[in-house]
Amino acid sequence: MTPSPQALTAEDSAEAVRQFRDAAQTLRQVLNPLSALVVVLDRELRTHFASRGADGRTALQLEGLHVSEYLRPHIRDKTLSVMHQCLATGQDDAFCGEVVIDDELRYYDVRISALRNGQAIVGLTLNATERTAQVMAERAVATQARMIESMLEGVAVLDDKGVVGLTNPAFDAMFGYGRGELLGREMNALAGWPVGQRERWQMLSLAGTGSMAVEFDARRRDGRHFSAAGVLSGFEIAGRNHSLLVVQDVSERKLLERAMLEAVNREQYRIGNDLHDGLGQELTGIALMLRGLAGRLATEYRPLHPEIEGITRLVNNAIESTRALARGLSPVNLERGGLQDALEGLAMHASELYGVPVVFTQRLGGNRTLNVELANHLYRIAQEAVRNAVRHGQARSIRLHLALARAKVKLSITDDGIGMPADAMDASGMGLKIMCYRARILGGDVSFEASEPSGTRVVCECPVEVASVRVRKIHGARVRD
Repeated sequence: MTPSPQALTAEDSAEAVRQFRDAAQTLRQVLNPLSALVVVLDRELRTHFASRGADGRTALQLEGLHVSEYLRPHIRDKTLSVMHQCLATGQDDAFCGEVVIDDELRYYDVRISALRNGQAIVGLTLNATERTAQVMAERAVATQARMIESMLEGVAVLDDKGVVGLTNPAFDAMFGYGRGELLGREMNALAGWPVGQRERWQMLSLAGTGSMAVEFDARRRDGRHFSAAGVLSGFEIAGRNHSLLVVQDVSERKLLERAMLEAVNREQYRIGNDLHDGLGQELTGIALMLRGLAGRLATEYRPLHPEIEGITRLVNNAIESTRALARGLSPVNLERGGLQDALEGLAMHASELYGVPVVFTQRLGGNRTLNVELANHLYRIAQEAVRNAVRHGQARSIRLHLALARAKVKLSITDDGIGMPADAMDASGMGLKIMCYRARILGGDVSFEASEPSGTRVVCECPVEVASVRVRKIHGARVRD
């Protein structure tokens, strides 16, 4: 015979309530750091436990209330509908709800689960977790992705080995590939500097952050080349350095810039030759005639001889000024010794002008003649480097050296001055930038190095055969490519 259960005394009931409240308090302490609202409800949807407060009430004040009394209006109807469905079927359900709190829209993940005693459903649990920050971050990422997808510039993310991890449609189209075909490829296969030269790429990757302007020769899928320019920025993902490459196809701009520069060079060359061969020769003829006239006047009209001599000196000065102007406008003349003769003249003229010893040496191997475009740009680079060495570097001596090896020409200008500031390229002056631009036109590069024991060494290296000998049409006009 089974003994009948004893009725609970008042003390036992009070102890049971106290134990339940202690257990509930302990559970709240465990759940509180999770920032989620956990509620236990009976079948009538009255609250028996809440992990935290809601709607301005504390967790204890929620106990005994119907769930509809503290749910926000924006989420109440959906929650009650899911709860009734769960009580009827026993199937758990979850949804994302929007709630306006203090005029701010917030997002919650809500999960409703059945509480069972054996097979019977005796209540429900509600777990509401705010995910506003996550939703906003996801929307910001989606917006940024749409912006990148719609950009006209090509965008690619590269890892620290130069491997493509992400591209936008403009980048794929620029290089002639379909969507996704560039993923996993190395930029070395697509471009020259900066990625084609491993040591420079690694230097940038090690920097981790920051950005730099880049220009390089790029190759399309069909083998055609084009000029690319843009910005390479470093950033870190999961402890690894990555780079964001944003580029444009600037081939036509480069062609037009080159055409304009060549037009200026041709006009300077023409004016220089006209001054040298035209006005200079005529002035020389006048000087010879005056010299002959002075000889006659010395015997027939001696008082006029000093005046004629003075006029002759003025004409000779005009001849020297004309020659100087001609050299400045057209420093390199292939018929008058080419680049070697021009650099020798630059060294001699700079020594006289600045009072600093300037020496020119060369190792060209035979009588190799450089084309006029290459020679003119190299001369202007040397001229600017010498001027900077004296004015800014306080050089006491300067050495120019021109060498030819393996189809490349190398021009170096070394001084023993105070050196170049680290931020020289960021200065407002255009001299260094124009030097770099001239080198890029030639398909080469300019580097600025510290020389020992002091001073600066400027090195320009470029191919002997300049790419601009090819001709291409742009908008009906013929320009040299």
